[in-house]
Amino acid sequence: MKIEQPLSCPKCKGTYFTLKREASYLYTYKINTPDIVQWSKEDDALSFLFDYREQLGDKEYLECEACKSKFPCDVRLADEHVDFTILQRAIRGEYAINADFLG
Repeated sequence: MKIEQPLSCPKCKGTYFTLKREASYLYTYKINTPDIVQWSKEDDALSFLFDYREQLGDKEYLECEACKSKFPCDVRLADEHVDFTILQRAIRGEYAINADFLG
């Protein structure tokens, strides 16, 4: 990921950040299926054989590597370049009552 201009943490003035994304999912497994007999004969855990997966939530944030402060943001990467304005406003928005993320 490439950022065209440097960022600075407003709390500690650090310039190293990590973009993190947390997500939670609900997995559904159908128990009464013809395949369940074969699966029960196998010794290995087959946790990837779910019938349905639903994303319940996610959040993205920048984390300052120096002081571990977190700044919420929404970064959808179309390519490997990140719009500096979005990240800069995400950091400044931590201190604003009504953060302006859209320009």
